[in-house]
Amino acid sequence: MKTLLNAEGRETRKQKYQRKNRSYKMLFWLMLAGVWIAIIWLMSSQSYQQQNIQPWLQRLTKQVHIGVTLPDVHLFYNGHEYSLRERPYAFVEFLFRKTAHLLIYAVLAVLIYGSLRYKRVRVITCITVALMFVAVIASIDEYIQQFSPNRTSSIWDVGVDLIGGSCGIAVYTGIQALLGRRHH
Repeated sequence: MKTLLNAEGRETRKQKYQRKNRSYKMLFWLMLAGVWIAIIWLMSSQSYQQQNIQPWLQRLTKQVHIGVTLPDVHLFYNGHEYSLRERPYAFVEFLFRKTAHLLIYAVLAVLIYGSLRYKRVRVITCITVALMFVAVIASIDEYIQQFSPNRTSSIWDVGVDLIGGSCGIAVYTGIQALLGRRHH
C-alpha cells in the first residue's frame, strides 16, 4: 500500500490513525478466527455419541407424526451408503454433518480472508492464504477425530471443508460488492 506523505515527508495524523485502526481490526478478526478454531477442535475431540442427533430426530418425528412415504434416495460417501427410506435418521444426520462442515469452514475462511483485507493484501493472496489455512486446520481436525471414540477421519471431509471455505469467501465478497464497499 502506498502512503501519501505530507510536506515534511511523514504520514498525516489521519493516515496513522487509519493504519492503526486497520491493524486493530485485523487483530480482532484473527482473534475471532482463533476462537473459531478452538471450537472446531473442541468439537473434533467429542465422541460420536456426544454429537449424535439421531435420538433427537426420533423424538421430534414422534411428536410431529410425519405421515409421508419417503422417497428412495441414496447417497454414497467415503465407502458408506446413506438411504433416506431405509435409514432416514442416519441420512438426515449425514446431511446435517456435511452441511455443518460447509458452514463451519465458510466462517473460518471469511475470518481469515477478512483479516487480511484489513491490511489491504491483494484479493488473490487473501483467497489463497485463507484456503490454505482452511486446508491445514481441516487436516488437523481430521487427525484429531481419529483419536475420538467412534469417529472416523476422512480426506473427503477436508475437500468438503475447502468447498465450504470457497463458498464462504464467494458469498462474503459478493455481499461486499453488492454493498459497494471495496475495502472494509
